[in-house]
Amino acid sequence: TNVNTLVPQIKASAIQLVCSLIFVVILTAGVLIIWIYRSILRPLNTLHAATDAMKEGNLDYSIEGDPEDEIGQLCVDFEEMRIRLKELIEVRLKYEEDTKELISNISHDLKTPLTAIKGYAEGLIDGVADTAQKQEKYLKTIMTKANDMSILVDELSFYARIDCNNIPYSFKEINLSEY
Repeated sequence: TNVNTLVPQIKASAIQLVCSLIFVVILTAGVLIIWIYRSILRPLNTLHAATDAMKEGNLDYSIEGDPEDEIGQLCVDFEEMRIRLKELIEVRLKYEEDTKELISNISHDLKTPLTAIKGYAEGLIDGVADTAQKQEKYLKTIMTKANDMSILVDELSFYARIDCNNIPYSFKEINLSEY
């Protein structure tokens, strides 16, 4: 065979082989890019959108993930974290609401004895209690109301220590059948 006729055929075959290899590599790269996008980037974008929603304060933004792969498991864990965080915030808001109600009740309970003390003191000053017996009665009432207020303040202090977890506990062993 003549080498001059083979060289162009080999060149053409080599060019076709290189073009085929380039086409296969491009096709494989395209398929891999689509696969990576669907399996990795899309769930990561979903997670990113969920974190942005949480950052804005929207704890109702729910995501779902396939627990079969790592990123899906991360989405499931993220969803569990979102639910737990939402529960904690709801508990915190309920606690703050209860605290406001407690402060309102304490304020009312402290005003009652103060009003009585103020009224009886004004009665003494204005001379309504003109006899020694009435003055003694007024002073005893003032003393009783002051003691009531002192008890309320002590209870408030006790509840504040409970809230701050500063109460010392004393444990004792007891016989359960005797108890």
